[in-house]
Amino acid sequence: MRFLVTRPQPECKRTADLIRAAGHGADEAPLLEFQAVAPAQLDLTAVSALIFTSRRALDALAGHRQLELLRDLPVFTVGDATAAACREAGFKRVLSASGDVSSLGELVVSKRRTIEGGKVLYPAARDRSSDIEAILREYGIDCETVVVYRMAAAGALADDVRTRLCDGGYDGVLIYSRRTAETFLQLLGSGCPDPVFSGLRAFAISQQATEPLSGYMRVEAADEPSEKALLELVLGAC
Repeated sequence: MRFLVTRPQPECKRTADLIRAAGHGADEAPLLEFQAVAPAQLDLTAVSALIFTSRRALDALAGHRQLELLRDLPVFTVGDATAAACREAGFKRVLSASGDVSSLGELVVSKRRTIEGGKVLYPAARDRSSDIEAILREYGIDCETVVVYRMAAAGALADDVRTRLCDGGYDGVLIYSRRTAETFLQLLGSGCPDPVFSGLRAFAISQQATEPLSGYMRVEAADEPSEKALLELVLGAC
């Protein structure tokens, strides 16, 4: 079987290699490209804790002049992989919600004494599909978002990938975010016939990531928003 992996590099190659190691074909087509845009100076006035919903925010802050100050703050993360990345980056107090953004909000609220009298700083992407700020606002917790990276959409699919898609040459496409799904749909629709949509099978990391595609093709979501769960879904279909 052959699959198309659409997540950004370098994770795209890592996932494709895991699929190849399982005895299947995998093509790499990263649809989003990471670009760090962190401000040179972060306003840390009254900041009592940090929130990370993606390890890419950590990549954007690598080498930042205030990184040592940030490492001293307690950190709340949406998932275990991001939590592990925080610890590897030298953050000392890290708690993971092991779930989605709603779980993250619940975790922060349950530990609100940690940030009593202060606010939460949220280093984030420019384009976001969830609203942790609104969740925390409901509980009177001040959350300040600072954009530290953006994911630039690819302008086109590689010719060989487009040809294989149009010829029905993939048994499935791996989708890692809502924005990736939207980009994929846009690029696929610009050059492939409509029947390609109905015959294509997509495997998404979350229910939210399935939404842009659900009206066009068969889409299945992983049991939980993690690469492990997504790969189990993909390989279980082989």
